[in-house]
Amino acid sequence: MIILTRPQAIAHAINRYRADIPVQALNRYRELLETGPIAWLFILQTGDTARCLEALRERPFEDWEFIDHDDGWYEAVFVISDDGFGHVVLIPDQPDTDPMLRAICEAHSS
Repeated sequence: MIILTRPQAIAHAINRYRADIPVQALNRYRELLETGPIAWLFILQTGDTARCLEALRERPFEDWEFIDHDDGWYEAVFVISDDGFGHVVLIPDQPDTDPMLRAICEAHSS
């Protein structure tokens, strides 16, 4: 799993992993993070599980604000504090993605 918390880290990830990550979504969040620390981004990779995601986020995969589907990726957004800080979970829509996460995203995405 790739975890990004700063615009510089997003730029580095785009340069290093361009073919394996949702570049368009990351560029959007990179611009937002330049104004302040508004979110942490979690990008699932092959072999990552719902249990692993839950441990790293220290939260279950529930109570999302929305789940979108675009360009082969699900984008699940969670607001976790009153000041608007949140988590963005980017999940590949691929057969080897954790089946539970993929099923939730498929059922609830717009």
